[in-house]
Amino acid sequence: MYKRQDKDGIPLDGVAFHPYYTVHDLQAIGVFLFIFCGIMFFMPEMGGFFLEYPNFEQANNLKTPEHIAPTWYFTPFYSVLRAVPDKLWGFIAFAAAVAIPFMLPWLDRSPVRSWRYRGNINKVMLVAFVSSFLILGVLGAWAPTEARTTLARICTVIYFSFFLLMPIWSSIDKTKPVPERVTMDGGIGFWGSIGGVLLILVLTILPLQAVASSSYDCGTIECDEFAADPHDKASLQRGVKTYMNYCMGCHSLQYQRYNRVAEDLGIPEDLFHVNLMFDPAVKMGALMENAMDKDEAKKWFGAAPPDLTLVSRARQPQWLYTYLRTFYRDGNRPYGVNNKVFKDVGMPHVLLELQGMQECAPGPVTGDNGGVKRDPLTGEDILEDPCGQFVIPVAGEMTSQEFDETVYDLVNFLAYSAEPMVTDRHRIGMFTLLFIALFTVFAWLLNREYWKDVH
Repeated sequence: MYKRQDKDGIPLDGVAFHPYYTVHDLQAIGVFLFIFCGIMFFMPEMGGFFLEYPNFEQANNLKTPEHIAPTWYFTPFYSVLRAVPDKLWGFIAFAAAVAIPFMLPWLDRSPVRSWRYRGNINKVMLVAFVSSFLILGVLGAWAPTEARTTLARICTVIYFSFFLLMPIWSSIDKTKPVPERVTMDGGIGFWGSIGGVLLILVLTILPLQAVASSSYDCGTIECDEFAADPHDKASLQRGVKTYMNYCMGCHSLQYQRYNRVAEDLGIPEDLFHVNLMFDPAVKMGALMENAMDKDEAKKWFGAAPPDLTLVSRARQPQWLYTYLRTFYRDGNRPYGVNNKVFKDVGMPHVLLELQGMQECAPGPVTGDNGGVKRDPLTGEDILEDPCGQFVIPVAGEMTSQEFDETVYDLVNFLAYSAEPMVTDRHRIGMFTLLFIALFTVFAWLLNREYWKDVH
């Protein structure tokens, strides 16, 4: 750009940073804020990647979690660390993975600076590098298995090869002629960029699908579908009623207050106090704690019943919904019941009188192809799982549909309890995103007006 200047020494292709690039960058800021606020208001946990689910569990210094994953932006390098069998060399590889990008100015030997004028080898290497980096990031958040470790090692080799072989492939790649003046076009264009992004996504998702866990999120079975509705006040009112009558005796909600729940759920305080608070000495502004002694509870149940204020964020609502519906008779357990989701759980079936006692019955199993195994002659399901389905010999006080609705209301209330501000968060988020969208539109129009005469 500095090779061509006017008589005053100003580059002919130079553009003042302000207002041209100031306005130009406002568009990118708008897009970034839209994505950032969208995640913050509507997906703060991002499936456990941004806010890990163990953050909502009570700390226990005597229990080591099964899998400890670092913060999401460290997971690619953590995956490199685990990919190396030796601890010392793993740490060296981890440190090298962090430091090696700083060597790019000395590793890049291409005669052309801009990637838009470089050849196909550069593009292929860039796609492979980005895909391997994303795969390493996801694998670092997953618990290790043999297949995942193998994939991590392959991606680690690709990651380091991108940098260490750069002096070779960047120098031998064919380049396009670089124009003498700065141009406003060039590169792969909009649709080329879309195609590149899609190619990277395919190369990232397919290997991850191949090593994805075949285990279920709900113990030995798949979780039932559940969608919490914080706007359904009637469901939340029924849920708190069920909780206070069947759960509060053992499980507290020590981070909730009675008056806050009554206000949010639209229940008059006098009605709440008379019908849902069984100790007249407790004030409406008190925390929702119970009188169970933890030491005694540990003797009775083997472990003190946990506080349930944040349980739906630590376990997820669909897990709770499936868990509460899958108790079954087991004479070998202290309380005569077991659970399909939480095997050998110490909790009794507190909703037994509502559901009735479920008993195991033979059920279908999954074949090697992922489908249900069927008899090749009759086409009927092969019932090989001794506890593949439940039967209820003696019905409880509710029908199956009524019980499912009751459990839904209870879990819906627990989901509200874990985040009482969720409706306000969504409402504020909608207005915020609308404002940012309008801001981005006007920033684009302003940028177009400034740059229309720049050639």
